[in-house]
Amino acid sequence: MVSVVVASGAGGDFLFRCLDSLRKQAREEHAEVIVSDRCGGETAKRILRDYPFVTLLPAEPGHRRSVPELRLAGTLAASGDIVAILEEHCVAPPGWLAAIGASFQDSDAAIGGPILDSNFPRLRDWVVYFSEYHNYLPPWPDAERYNLNGANIAYRRSALIKHQAVLGSGYWEVVLHPLLVAEGGRLRAVSHMGVRHTGPFDFGYYLGQRYLLSRVWGGTQRNKAPFAKRLIYLVTAPLFPFLWLARIGQRVLESRRQLPRFAEALPLLLPVAFVYVWGEWLGYLLGPGDALERVE
Repeated sequence: MVSVVVASGAGGDFLFRCLDSLRKQAREEHAEVIVSDRCGGETAKRILRDYPFVTLLPAEPGHRRSVPELRLAGTLAASGDIVAILEEHCVAPPGWLAAIGASFQDSDAAIGGPILDSNFPRLRDWVVYFSEYHNYLPPWPDAERYNLNGANIAYRRSALIKHQAVLGSGYWEVVLHPLLVAEGGRLRAVSHMGVRHTGPFDFGYYLGQRYLLSRVWGGTQRNKAPFAKRLIYLVTAPLFPFLWLARIGQRVLESRRQLPRFAEALPLLLPVAFVYVWGEWLGYLLGPGDALERVE
């Protein structure tokens, strides 16, 4: 059985769209859906009222759990042998759960799908999409792939439980995936496991979240990287916004998707690039601070 874990860090329409996309297929696939919540209030009340197929893990009074902590709590509560992580900002097209169940193989430690767009009407939502998910655009060939995204991924639960000590501390892609690969586990791309990223996002809100995410990433790398690598990054960081934008452009060209939208979004991607690198730079220098707890 597949257990789907959704971390409710922001709640609201994002979360409810996500749950609506799971309602029918969860029933058809006999899947478990767990919402690990930190919003409480009206969000929790609506889940209990309108989504009877969902198991709600309520917010902890006095403690604002990070998204990794929310996902860990959901994993510990799950009863399925496969745990699928779906970001609340995404919706699962019909067949997503069936694809996970049919595709997971004995040698897989994790499988993941692409992140698709939702034909956003607002330019700022394209900015978020290209910024966050350019590495996960189609084409997405079925093959071993180390670079899977935590917004749309499924793990063998036994592997997560084995490494639960590291799962509350940061990006699972950084702290968990190297451990899985070192043990001989296979990470694999599944083309028909795509989900759609949704909006809308306020641009100022997104810049703040992008800074926090980058600060966490840089802080995680600071704890892993040797001093020489950290020093090189700190010195050469002014070049990175332009390299990052070039990488996004190359990936969009390779995907042959939404080139006009990328061209329109490029002026707004420039400040995102500088915020991205500024957050990483501070993370490399000072560590993550309280950024992880503030990420939504």
